[in-house]
Amino acid sequence: AGREGRKRKNMWRGLTIGLGSTAAVLALTFTFCVMNPVMAKEIPVLGGIFEKMADIFSFGKLPEEETTQLYTVEGEDISETGEKKEELYQKSDGGILVTLTEEYATNQAIFIGIRVENEQEFPETAIFADGTQQIRFETNERYSFRRQGDELVGGIRDVQGTFEDAHTFIGIMRIDYSEINIDGSKYEEALRQAEAQGEDAPMLTDENYYDYMELYEVPDTFTLNLEITRLVGYLANPTRPDEFERKSAEELEAMSDEEWEAFMATLPAEWDSYPNKYEHWYQDGSWKFDLDIVQKKENTQIISVNETNEAGIGLESLEISPVEMTVNTIAPSGRYVFEVVLDADGRPLESGSGNTTELAVAGHDISTVYVYVCDETEYLDSLKGYIGSEDFQEILEREA
Repeated sequence: AGREGRKRKNMWRGLTIGLGSTAAVLALTFTFCVMNPVMAKEIPVLGGIFEKMADIFSFGKLPEEETTQLYTVEGEDISETGEKKEELYQKSDGGILVTLTEEYATNQAIFIGIRVENEQEFPETAIFADGTQQIRFETNERYSFRRQGDELVGGIRDVQGTFEDAHTFIGIMRIDYSEINIDGSKYEEALRQAEAQGEDAPMLTDENYYDYMELYEVPDTFTLNLEITRLVGYLANPTRPDEFERKSAEELEAMSDEEWEAFMATLPAEWDSYPNKYEHWYQDGSWKFDLDIVQKKENTQIISVNETNEAGIGLESLEISPVEMTVNTIAPSGRYVFEVVLDADGRPLESGSGNTTELAVAGHDISTVYVYVCDETEYLDSLKGYIGSEDFQEILEREA
């Protein structure tokens, strides 16, 4: 199952009751070659969002020498087909102009630099704890390595970035391969058969997941047809329906369950929807792009470990690029683990995304790494509290 299986278990965790705190499971230490690509001269690129985002993007600086430029401010570049690049990578709808400025693909993910310009001023948008801002894209995506007739891949993609001014947002969208390589056609067919026969729909579990789901091999080169259908932002000053203003905090707190349900029924239906005018700004449209994706593998590695303890818990492999490290653990069905990786100096690597197995390597010496596989509940309830302490690694050595 590997990385895909580990992430998939996170997705379906609600179907399984988690374990309580149990004994430690595994600790591994090993050394490998440091990737230290020769850096090209830092020549300023007009519109170079990767460079502008280097200090605030959660995965740090993306390698300029491996980046493919799509569109610059001048927009005079001509593609191999004879089309101007502004026709390929800059699309407008409803007064909003979306530009794809550059792309970079590793053995684990695609990174796309994006500029969004609005003829009207954007509403004031929330700033997150890490100092970044965000626009969410709702997308339809088609990948050339998936079978014709497959449902479109897509959903909600976060673009991490910042507003340069009231009219302009810049950011980076990351697409992880584990989000686009799942073939669910068998499961869709099982759902159709169950409905036709009047039976209950089969429920996906750890045990039967790969009876229904297959994995595509993501090739070194492929095409992506990307359509953005909606832009959503979080308002800096969200509001609530007027009904809330007619009640004091004390009155709301004192409501019984029945009173609360009756009160909620009086609220506008939009309050329960996403997005909604109280908490978000949003605009529908269609911004379509065709991208040729080429994985840059010169500075990537996959390190196979395949070691487990007597309980069958361990480490399958590490996938490494100049940007991130993905940790693929091994665990029996129903056992949930948490991976902690320390660099050569004993400093923890932190997640660069919403998945704890995708670790940012910027600013770390990864010539040697220490991988500790802990019981998830034990880590979150206890061990996590020791992060930053001088004896954190010693505690992991003992408890993992």
